[in-house]
Amino acid sequence: MRKFFFAILLITQGLYQSFGQDPHFTQFYANPVYLNPAMAGSAMQHRIISNYRNQWPSIAGSYVTYASSYDGFYEEISGGLGVQVMYDKAGEGDLSTTAASFMYSYHLSVSRKFAIKAGIQAQLLQKSIDFSRLSWFDMIEPRSGFVRQTTEVLPEKGIFKSRAVTDFSAGLLGFTEKFYIGVAMHHINEPNLSFYSSNKSYIPRRFTAHVGMQIPLDNERDPTHYFSPNVLFMKQHNFAQFNLGAYYIKDFVIAGFWYRHTSIGSEGFMALIGLKKDPFKIGYSYDLPITDVRFGAISSHEISISIEFKTYKSPPQKKWIKLICPGF
Repeated sequence: MRKFFFAILLITQGLYQSFGQDPHFTQFYANPVYLNPAMAGSAMQHRIISNYRNQWPSIAGSYVTYASSYDGFYEEISGGLGVQVMYDKAGEGDLSTTAASFMYSYHLSVSRKFAIKAGIQAQLLQKSIDFSRLSWFDMIEPRSGFVRQTTEVLPEKGIFKSRAVTDFSAGLLGFTEKFYIGVAMHHINEPNLSFYSSNKSYIPRRFTAHVGMQIPLDNERDPTHYFSPNVLFMKQHNFAQFNLGAYYIKDFVIAGFWYRHTSIGSEGFMALIGLKKDPFKIGYSYDLPITDVRFGAISSHEISISIEFKTYKSPPQKKWIKLICPGF
């Protein structure tokens, strides 16, 4: 057993570079500024959004992500501002990532029916791990299991943090009243979040492309009945993800169904149900894997809550086109 753990230790120390992967959200339009910084202010009013995702809860020490954001449109600067804080926890060792970001997007009305938004984002990132929650080889008693106290010298309070690093992202969004397409690049500078000064643990760049449209199903001037097909593609280092699905929107009810394909093959289906009643939106989605690659993980759950409100005395001028998308 000791030889086994020493071998693992040597292999780990021999790795000069390692790469991390960002958390992802099924309800990506319910976390717009995380998807693309150009989405800041895209609702042409002010909104607060909270997101919760519990990925593979059947696994001990599952992956849980929390995010809260604010974004709003400001005519004075011809664009939108946004801020977001996010906390992601993975595994029993409480490997966590804390991030705080600020974004600005510039709104350009190319014509009365088409607009472009260009966004930039600056972010502060830090990782931490709770060594006191880890299991060490000297804790093992051959017959009884993990019953001994470790002799490892652990950091004070058991928690070890990386240094905080800056991170930059950018995005572009083009849209009409019915159609939208966007691209984004996150971690442009590939920040190093290693726990050790001598090693490098880069966050690789994440490339995102998303496209969709809202097709009215009624003939009213202000339709409330839509069908909305959407496509999402993301790539980060050697991992790629492709989502294909659609939303059905009728008055205050939204339903969605998605298929997800990744680098390892067909991964699963996702179903969503949402309710909207101004100024509130709430959505719940359920991910169901269709392969056994997820080590017995049977599902993932996600909840989003958003509030949209106006703080200006009069609505923005007609020259500003509002992005209309499902919001989940």
